Amino acid sequence: MKPEDDPEARIRELERPLSETARASEMGSAQRRDGYPYPPGPAVPPPPPFNDGTSFPGTSAPRTFNRLRLWIILAAVFVPIVITVVAGIIVNNTAHQFSRGLTTLSPAPSVSPSTVPNSLPNTETQTPGAGPSTAPPSKPLPPVGGNLSAAGINETQTIACNDSIVNVSGISNTVVITGHCKSLDVSGVQNKVTVDAVDTIEASGFNNQITYHTGSPSIDKSGDGNVVQQG
Repeated sequence: MKPEDDPEARIRELERPLSETARASEMGSAQRRDGYPYPPGPAVPPPPPFNDGTSFPGTSAPRTFNRLRLWIILAAVFVPIVITVVAGIIVNNTAHQFSRGLTTLSPAPSVSPSTVPNSLPNTETQTPGAGPSTAPPSKPLPPVGGNLSAAGINETQTIACNDSIVNVSGISNTVVITGHCKSLDVSGVQNKVTVDAVDTIEASGFNNQITYHTGSPSIDKSGDGNVVQQG
């Protein structure tokens, strides 16, 4: 039998190029059947370096996100501290101004040893049924039947009466009236009036106290808390 008529030889002849190609591929230097090497394929680029999300070329979204997150953390840490400091400064300034305002509005009273207040109440004790006061008048006698008045706040006054018409008003005044009066009209609040003798007493206002020494005057009271008595 001729070799070209052998089927196995024919199969081996056909498989020879394939085995040669496989062997050349395994050895890294593949050659064609004509003896020339195959052209090299395209170069495979190396794998990109590891990226942590902050250096992608051509993109800025991760870096922007990281910066925004950093600013949010800084704001969450420092904003409460700044607010606390500013609030403390405001409260301190307000308290200082308020304390200074109170000091300006309510200064401490100065007491001088040589100054005697003239608002002390009359502590002279009167005995019921006693006679007219013998103290000398502090002022000359006014004209007969004249009009006299006393007013103010926390004042102490002495009035000489000569059948006069006397009006007393104000707050917390102490008035001593010597002599005989035609009429006495007391108004205001918490006034203390002492008179030697009078024909008519009118008391109005609040919490006024009127004391007469002699006589039986006509008394007319109005207001609230007024007291008219002999003493």
